[in-house]
Parts: sequence; structure tokens; C-alpha cells
Amino acid sequence: MASAAVALLALLVTLSNRNTSRRALALSLQQEERRAARLDVTLADSASWRRSGASRWVGIKILAVNPTDRDATIVGAEMHVAYTLPTGYAMTVKVGHRTTGDGFPVDVAALDLPVRLPSNGAVAGWLTFELPVDLFPRGAGIQRYDAVLQDSRGITVTVSASVLREVDHDQASDGQAADETGGRSR
Repeated sequence: MASAAVALLALLVTLSNRNTSRRALALSLQQEERRAARLDVTLADSASWRRSGASRWVGIKILAVNPTDRDATIVGAEMHVAYTLPTGYAMTVKVGHRTTGDGFPVDVAALDLPVRLPSNGAVAGWLTFELPVDLFPRGAGIQRYDAVLQDSRGITVTVSASVLREVDHDQASDGQAADETGGRSR
């Protein structure tokens, strides 16, 4: 009888240890998942502006979230503009992010890259791209604007905008007129 009680006790201890081990493994897998490199980027806003006869600018406001337990840095951004020629051929042009330009709307402050992205943190801001007047051939139809971001861990993320709001250079990106003396021009 004593040996049956010892065997039963041993079985209960074994089952308890098994459950503890399963929970520890599940916790370890969750921790490892949080350490795996990941970058989540969402489109918060998009706008376009230009001064008369000057280059067109495109601004893409993004929210970049680092949901992992490791710090990262957004090291680069470029815009891929997909367009179609009158002949029907699909083309893409790549334009680099610029932080200074002519006639930025008053509430558009371009992100200075590289920008640190702390673990479990986020960064929001504008990516700005200059499209020179003669960049596209006559009759080209723009299909979409893709902002492509690269981070220090080798991750590349794309956010797309099909439609851009047109903003006057002396307006805020939400369409409100800005005070010329309080507005800033880069």
C-alpha cells in the first residue's frame, strides 16, 4: 500500500512538472517572438504641394512601430512612383527622401533619417520626396506612390498611397490657411 501511495505521489509530481514545463516553454516562445525583428508601418496621411513652376513635392506621413524587445533604427526611405506610359508600358521611378525643400506646408516637418526606433516604441513623421517638373514623360498616368522604408535590422516595409491631397504651399496639410509670418518655408 505504501508503494502505491509513493507511485501515485510520483505520478502527481510528474504531471505537475510537465504542466510547469509547458508553461515555461510557452513563455519562452513568446519572449523569443518579441525579440524577432519586425517593423509595422501605417499610412497616417499623404499630401502633395508645389509652388508655381517648381517641383512637385509628395509627403507621406507614417507611423512606424517597433513591437519587439530590440531597438532599431529607420535608416532610409525612398518613394517608388508607379506610372503608365501612353504606350501602355508600366514604369517605376525611385526618388530619395529629402528633409529640406521649397514651400513645405507649415505642419509638415520631414523626419531626419536615420531615426532611432526604441524597443516597443514608435515614431511618427513625414517622409518628403521631390518630383522634378520633367520627371515623367508627357501623358504618363501615375498609378500609386509607395514609400519604402529600410531599418537597421534589414527589414524593408512599404506603405502605399493611391490618392494625394493637393495642398497650397501656404496652407497647413489639413487645408487651413497659414499665417505667412508664422509659417515656415524650408
